[in-house]
Amino acid sequence: MTKDRTLELMEKYLDGDYRVSPMAPYKSTIEDIRDVEKELGIAFPDEYIAHLLGKNDEILGNRGVYIEVKEDIWRRPKLYDVAPFWNFLYGFHTFTACKDSADWMKLDIEGKNFLADTGIKAVPILKIVSDTNIYCVDENKQIVKYNHDENIIENTNMNFWEVFEFELKELKERKEKKTTQAK
Repeated sequence: MTKDRTLELMEKYLDGDYRVSPMAPYKSTIEDIRDVEKELGIAFPDEYIAHLLGKNDEILGNRGVYIEVKEDIWRRPKLYDVAPFWNFLYGFHTFTACKDSADWMKLDIEGKNFLADTGIKAVPILKIVSDTNIYCVDENKQIVKYNHDENIIENTNMNFWEVFEFELKELKERKEKKTTQAK
């Protein structure tokens, strides 16, 4: 099985300016993941399964993850705020196979909703806060990015760890840009 790199990558890009939370009240099992795959007719890539089953951390392992810049560092947008789009992208999260999570966190619910809303057979796996585009897994076990404006999926040519690292790096760069602007 593929090694979980969640903590390794978070430690590379995150510092005390971020809040990291698990997406589930308890750890998912491989059976939970297989149930979701069977229900949705989509198999997840080994890297994503390793993330969901990660054993590196007692708090986050096996749960998915929510990462955001702390609010005292990056003020949250208010209704009717106007700013460049990146100003609203203060975090991201993966989803979970845990049956006891809230619906917006669950792979099975999000997968069903995505298919119903778009007509595209893919399952969301990573969402950037405030962005209507979302990373998914398609029928070929490939990581794709959903383009909301065109209602299409586009190949990322990346595995899950590459996507996760890319988004950690992007979040860090946005945070640095935001804090530089605030000075």
